Amino acid sequence: MAGQLTGKDRELIRELRKAGVLRDVENNRIDQTNGVILVTCSDADRFCDIFMHQVHMQAGCRPDPRIHVFGWHGGALACAPCSPINRRKHADEVFLDQIADARALKEIDVVALYAHAPCGAAELHAVSLENMLALQMRAKSKIKALNQGIKVVCFFHVDYGKGKQRTYFLSRPSWQQWAEDRGIRAIA
Repeated sequence: MAGQLTGKDRELIRELRKAGVLRDVENNRIDQTNGVILVTCSDADRFCDIFMHQVHMQAGCRPDPRIHVFGWHGGALACAPCSPINRRKHADEVFLDQIADARALKEIDVVALYAHAPCGAAELHAVSLENMLALQMRAKSKIKALNQGIKVVCFFHVDYGKGKQRTYFLSRPSWQQWAEDRGIRAIA
């Protein structure tokens, strides 16, 4: 998965789009007036597209971008409790503490959680695309549980190859229904 999407991944992404799990991003639905805490993968081949997408999303909210960035391998996936992405037990707690500290220091109440495909960290730890989405939802749940009143929005970035990259909104209710219909543990 690290270099390019597999045929299976492409088919799954089409299915998730059709089911409304992965949706077009509607910039005006995310209030980033005071900025955003961006949690993403540090992937050198995809970071710029992800970051610039976030900059464009703020265009209608503020006169200049205000993006507090956390970039580590796996991005949002590393924030999920017991994530296989993390080599050290409880590494997620370090990331979760950093998010809480950023919220307190910068008074930003919106977190944008990004995962992406293909993802080298996911491949390295044999995490399937379905499990990537489940981990992302677990991370969202944990961040919300630890930070009362925070808004957490999930995005999934896809590199289709040949210079075509696209960011999708990841719908939690649609994901839960889709996962339940397939017997996948949607959120732990």
